[in-house]
Amino acid sequence: MARHKQIKTEDQEDPEMNISSMIDCCFLLLIYFLVATSLVSEKKLDISIPASTQSSSSQKPPVDPGRIVLRADGSATWNGDLTVADVYNPDAQPGTSEYRSQRELDQLVEQLKNYKDLATSVQAEPVVMLTGAPSAPHQRIVDIMAALAEAGIKSVGISTADPEAN
Repeated sequence: MARHKQIKTEDQEDPEMNISSMIDCCFLLLIYFLVATSLVSEKKLDISIPASTQSSSSQKPPVDPGRIVLRADGSATWNGDLTVADVYNPDAQPGTSEYRSQRELDQLVEQLKNYKDLATSVQAEPVVMLTGAPSAPHQRIVDIMAALAEAGIKSVGISTADPEAN
């Protein structure tokens, strides 16, 4: 019989996986997505809702509340006669002038600032009632609330009604 040499092998350790390359790739992907993602900064809406309290006096406030009516198509009017927002186009692309005019309601902000100046001139707090159609675009409501915040009006009442029924 032939003799077989028995070669003694060293005890091998368990195989290990080097994951440092995978961690590097994960961090690179994380940095890529952080840089590539466009961060949108929303305006802070610091608006307080007025409490419904029963007043013992029946005095009418010196300044009537301002009224914004938002229709189902996204158009809005100020105090029933002045159109301050055109029909809302949800397909407007960010960065275009149409998108800016859709989101930044400059004419409404100007009317709200005038109303606030009028109310503060008679030592009254400006109060605005926002009446919106149930099917009005939610983004348009946020845009109107941002316009109210930009004008410095904090007392806002919100109701849902069908403006076409009036």
